[in-house]
Amino acid sequence: MPEPVECARHPGVETALRCSRCETPICPSCLIQSPVGARCPDCARVVRAPMYVLSGQNMVRAGLAAGVGGIVMGLLWALILLPFTRGFFGLIVGVGLGYAFTRLLEFATGGKRGPGMIAFAVGGIVLAWAVLVLLGGSQFALWGLIAAGIGVWFAYQNLR
Repeated sequence: MPEPVECARHPGVETALRCSRCETPICPSCLIQSPVGARCPDCARVVRAPMYVLSGQNMVRAGLAAGVGGIVMGLLWALILLPFTRGFFGLIVGVGLGYAFTRLLEFATGGKRGPGMIAFAVGGIVLAWAVLVLLGGSQFALWGLIAAGIGVWFAYQNLR
């Protein structure tokens, strides 16, 4: 059995564990389990996938796309698709909203995904619904909200 030594990151904590790459003593609180064994944080190099990392420029582009897209899609919804907002066709409008925002945000940010992109899609869909209520009247608010909810679910499924 190996002799206990102090953890390199936590002085005073005895451990018998070592990094499988550099042999640095590590304690259970600082080890990172990797496919090839326990590693120290320096050797593990845990990074998020680039498709989930939003830069400031990507956030601005996504915000502009969601804002402009929300207004344009809300106008199209209120002026052209209003008769199709009720009943079964409302489901189709909702799926169309989710699909349109997914593709719009992917185009604007170069294929980014994750919680930030979902938030921008939800914001754009809510903005489109608000434009529908303002121009189409409150009698379409509930049906439009159901369609918007379907659009949010569809965008979430595609952007997560």
